[in-house]
Amino acid sequence: MSSEVKKVTKKKAAFDAWWSGLPSNVREGADIVFAKRCFRAGQIVGARPAKIKYRFRAGRYLVSVWSTSLKDALREAEIELDFRVAKSGKSRPAAGWRFIKVSDDA
Repeated sequence: MSSEVKKVTKKKAAFDAWWSGLPSNVREGADIVFAKRCFRAGQIVGARPAKIKYRFRAGRYLVSVWSTSLKDALREAEIELDFRVAKSGKSRPAAGWRFIKVSDDA
């Protein structure tokens, strides 16, 4: 619980530092809610500069992963689905996962 509070505070402090660094005429003419959304989107993309978002469907499951290549994305998607299925108390398919690529980007 305390880690969640620290993360929110860190994000808020980063946004406040960025917002206060903008010229006053830009701050007055901008909507703060929209500015927060733009800032958050920039943080997400900046945290993964060389990675692409891949989305796969395997049966009824839909999984999204960030990866540098399709091969790595398939491996990460398999790990994610194994985790989801194990968490629900089921086992993975005997033949393995059959992934269908849904899209490359968000």
